[in-house]
Amino acid sequence: MKDDGAASGTGSRLPARDPRGGRPPQEVAARLGHHILETALAQFIAGGVEGTSMEAIAAAAQTSKRTLYSRFGSKLALLVAAMEHGLARYLDPIAASVPRGSTRKKIAYIARRMLDLSLQGDVVGIEALIIWLANHNPGMMRAQPAIGTQFGIDLMQTILAEASEPNSEEAGDLPFLAAFLFDALVTVPRQRILQRHDLHNTTRTKAAYIERALDLMAKAIPFLNEGRGNRLTS
Repeated sequence: MKDDGAASGTGSRLPARDPRGGRPPQEVAARLGHHILETALAQFIAGGVEGTSMEAIAAAAQTSKRTLYSRFGSKLALLVAAMEHGLARYLDPIAASVPRGSTRKKIAYIARRMLDLSLQGDVVGIEALIIWLANHNPGMMRAQPAIGTQFGIDLMQTILAEASEPNSEEAGDLPFLAAFLFDALVTVPRQRILQRHDLHNTTRTKAAYIERALDLMAKAIPFLNEGRGNRLTS
């Protein structure tokens, strides 16, 4: 088993530890932490929680089991940290890249990105880990069992709030509306693709589904019409 000068996730090697001992520099410690979380997540996804040991993670990360326990305390704590790291890696760029334009354009963009993300193999793997943790150690759960659901709902609600009049009657409906839109545009097509197998997992099919769903909902929710103004009360 190698020492804590582990290879990073990009293949570059961390500087060797100072032979005099002591804590590594902050930058090296941060890179090692990132590398451990990336490696642990891959190990958990591949082997499952019960089939993955701290010894296996330490070996794959080229670090020591003692380092894992000193940083995370337990295998379950490392599991939670690795899942949250994996979620943030995928979710944060979505929030940072919402385009300008109409409310419909923004909602459609979020839906497409969240749907694509939820269908990725490693993200499906993270979801399986979250479900396992929810069933075995619910007290440790900070992430939602449905992968990124609350993140997507909150992001859609932010877009809706930007388009609503302050203190309007519609403001109280925004949490429900955001959850409704997320389910209609992300949860349902994901289920059809993964479980019912009656919707193709192609860019064209998914985009067409989202646009058609928005067209139908726009009949009852006029602000989802592309040609109308951005305000919910327009």
